[in-house]
Amino acid sequence: MEPTTNHLSAGAQRSSPLPVRLSLAPYEAVSGGFDGAWWPYSRNLATELPGLVEAMDGTGSITRVIVGIEPWPDIPHRVSVGGHTVTAGWFVSGHEQNEIVLCSYLKGFRTLLVIPPTTTPSAADWLMSTPVTVDGSRTATELLATATARPDKASHEAPRKTADGVA
Repeated sequence: MEPTTNHLSAGAQRSSPLPVRLSLAPYEAVSGGFDGAWWPYSRNLATELPGLVEAMDGTGSITRVIVGIEPWPDIPHRVSVGGHTVTAGWFVSGHEQNEIVLCSYLKGFRTLLVIPPTTTPSAADWLMSTPVTVDGSRTATELLATATARPDKASHEAPRKTADGVA
């Protein structure tokens, strides 16, 4: 996701000692598609969500998240994050499931690719650093399939588009 601000070790910590694995483009950089990628450690949304929200927003302006229902076995309706409550909702089957939308009353919303926790480090690294297309033509399913098919060669074979459509 270029340009990228990597919050992996920039002080963004979960309640546990593990850092949040997050890659974000600045708000102004993406006008479609993904704003970044998040690689949670587990499929426990109640455990993973506070760290993600705190890493993205220290002000408490994120009030709602929407996730795919298939990857998360239990989706709590409310999660306490740093003194405020974040409401969680879900996409039904048929919608891209490996996405999370974070809604902020100050900055609108951001859409992140959710990298499955079992993804290999090389594939996850590629996904966290892959530029997104401005028109959103690369779906979560396509990105994950490319990265997991050949994680050692994905960065060399994946099509890359820029705002003007030139690779």
